[in-house]
Amino acid sequence: MDDYAAFGARIITGQGNRLALAGLCPPERLAECESRLEQFRPLRFSSKDPVEIDRAIAGRLAEVYRGKAAAVGATVSIKGLSQEIFRTGGVLGRPEFSPEDAGDELEALDGGLWMYTASGGPGWIGRFSRETAGQLARLARSHQGAYPVKANDLYRRLLRLSPQTYLFVSDGTGYDSFGLCAVKSGGKELAFIV
Repeated sequence: MDDYAAFGARIITGQGNRLALAGLCPPERLAECESRLEQFRPLRFSSKDPVEIDRAIAGRLAEVYRGKAAAVGATVSIKGLSQEIFRTGGVLGRPEFSPEDAGDELEALDGGLWMYTASGGPGWIGRFSRETAGQLARLARSHQGAYPVKANDLYRRLLRLSPQTYLFVSDGTGYDSFGLCAVKSGGKELAFIV
């Protein structure tokens, strides 16, 4: 099923931060969604508060992609903060809804897609059965060890379980972070590390 097109980019913001964005949109909206990626270059981070960092990203994603994309995600590596704060800077969601803090949620989306978000991440979207989605969510909750290992393990499993369509985001700022933003749909696959 190629009912979504994939888009994304890795950019450097005006503050010099590395930001990766990716999303799924209807194929007829692909050119418009790709052209909107440049609207993230001026994104500024003025707080060291992890919640404020995520809210800045989520708010901008919703503003730029509301009514255009089915799902979007982003991760950022903010210069100078990696040794000062615990990991943050990764968001995933549907832009038509107001940004909110991620709970430990598994949500059914259109077209047989499932989305998992949790505070501390990583978050993912994949096309598989409810049972498989639940198994991957349980693994995300129970995984022990360093965050980069957890993110890599979940990403590899997502690739195996949903090889045609997925979106994956992990935190890119702070100690114990591993900023990865990846998407695949319609035969197009993009992956960015910040």
